[in-house]
Amino acid sequence: MEINDTNYAPTDLRDRFLNSLDTEDRTLTLRLATDLSDCMNPLPGMTCNQLGLPLGSTYGSAARLVLAQADV
Repeated sequence: MEINDTNYAPTDLRDRFLNSLDTEDRTLTLRLATDLSDCMNPLPGMTCNQLGLPLGSTYGSAARLVLAQADV
C-alpha cells in the first residue's frame, strides 16, 4: 500500500505498523516504516510515549525514528 498524494496513509497500513511495534516484529516494522516515512497522520499518544516522541508526532516521525535506529 502506498501513501496518497496528501501524505496520509490508509488505516490498515497504520494499524499494521502499530501492531508490528507492539509485537516487536523488527522486520515488518522496518518494511512498513519505509512506506510511512512521509505520513502526516497523527501518531497515538501511547505510541509517542513508547518511542520517546513528543505528543502530536506523526507516523512519519515514528517511521523515520525506527529507520534511523536500524542504521545504528
